[in-house]
Amino acid sequence: MAHGKETPRQKMIGMMYLVLTAMLALNVSKEVLDAFVLVDNGLQITTKNFADKNSGVYSRFAFLNEQNPEKVGIWKERAFEMQTRTNELFEYIQQCKLDIIRQKDEKAIHEGAIDWHEVKVKDNLEISATVMIDLEGGRRYKELKQMIDDLREYLLSVVDDHEKYASTVEAINTNLSTEPPDKIQHKKVRAGDLMSWESGYFEGLPLAAVITLLSKMQADARNVEAEMLNYLLGQVDAGAVPVNTLEAVVIPERSLVFRGQEYRARVFLAAYDSTKMPEVVLENGTMLAVESGKGVYTATSNSIGIRKWGGTIQLENEGNVISRPFEAEYEVAEANATISATGMNVFYRGISNPVEISAGGVAESTVKATISSGKIRRVRAGEYIVEPGPQGNKATVSVYSQADGSRTLMNRMDFRVFNLPTPDAKVQGVRGSEGNLTVGNLSQLQIVKAEADDFVFEVEYKVQSFEVAFQGQGNIWSSMRSSSERFTSEQKNLFRQLRSGQRIMIEKIRATGPDGVLRNLNGITIIVI
Repeated sequence: MAHGKETPRQKMIGMMYLVLTAMLALNVSKEVLDAFVLVDNGLQITTKNFADKNSGVYSRFAFLNEQNPEKVGIWKERAFEMQTRTNELFEYIQQCKLDIIRQKDEKAIHEGAIDWHEVKVKDNLEISATVMIDLEGGRRYKELKQMIDDLREYLLSVVDDHEKYASTVEAINTNLSTEPPDKIQHKKVRAGDLMSWESGYFEGLPLAAVITLLSKMQADARNVEAEMLNYLLGQVDAGAVPVNTLEAVVIPERSLVFRGQEYRARVFLAAYDSTKMPEVVLENGTMLAVESGKGVYTATSNSIGIRKWGGTIQLENEGNVISRPFEAEYEVAEANATISATGMNVFYRGISNPVEISAGGVAESTVKATISSGKIRRVRAGEYIVEPGPQGNKATVSVYSQADGSRTLMNRMDFRVFNLPTPDAKVQGVRGSEGNLTVGNLSQLQIVKAEADDFVFEVEYKVQSFEVAFQGQGNIWSSMRSSSERFTSEQKNLFRQLRSGQRIMIEKIRATGPDGVLRNLNGITIIVI
């Protein structure tokens, strides 16, 4: 029934329970059933003692948590989670006991407790099985068994080292076991047969014995609760490292502060044992040098960007090795100066305008850029793309340092916004007027191109339509239209009929660029040679 040290009273009750259970097989008299009442009353007293003791430990947890929530918090939460689960099991078992009594002796229940003086059916062999197994498809025993299993598995999951705390694990498995009983035999089970858990506890047993068995389950639950509280309370100080040195440490949130920006730092006492040298091992296996109980890390980088590093620090303490992982990062920045031609601060609509942004003295990851009209996005460290809005002739780019919940303006610059230039139309390298091509050259023409040769960006334009004008019979000018950049078959047939000295004009050329604007391009005059 109880694990570890037991009082003489607990040992006596346990012995009486075993003796009386064995005597059931002999179908003994009503006096034996009355003896079960004595055992049940003893169990009630034992259970209450456990509950009172456990209540004091829970109060201890609450007090310690108020003093040091960082250290105690996780263990206090586990303790109170266990309390909730154990109370739910205890109350469910109590409800099962009351429902069994209610079947025949409703008057024997007073204020949620059983008055054995009023119970008239202590020897009844059917009521317990009816309530726990027969009604509602055995819902009662299934739920009870599942709650015991769930509590057992939860408590086992809380114990982190089953070998080190073997006695606690044994107490959990023993007191919260739902294995079929192998020592209780009665007339419904042949000798040597292994009965089911529910049959062993609820079938063929007198009502007094079943109630006592359920009370034993309640006592076992409180017993395990006490065992686990001792374990959890012991974890609060488990692994504590003795120290002999206290050192004031100041850790600033940032080492660089801009004008008007708040400087913040954390000041605390760091405690360590200067007589014990820890081992600090990096992730790559490198062991750091240790000075006065502190590992010293140094590194040199030839490239910019964020550098992450970490490892484990280990310290032997009373035969146990305490190991803790750690990680940190720092940023390597390029020493540079930015030189800009302010008179050329220009953005063009319809294309991606590259912009380089750097903010000296702050981590690149904290730099944020905005634009007053249009869109700006980062493509990689220090490099951005700007797409101006459709309206206005000016856009302002603002650069901020945004970290730790604060936002600091680093710089602001105005840019002029222009539309893309109108390109020139070209045919076989000819643009403008007085171009010369042979009939053979003309017959091989495929498309009319649109190019802005002197523009600072490489921009693709596409001709959408054009007309070919020519002088026909009677010196009358006619035209043929193409609704794309390509010459039509009729236009190509015309070229094959031309003679030296004749003149054609490619005109009404319209083209679009990446901004989607439809532009009228210059015409092209070609003389056949």
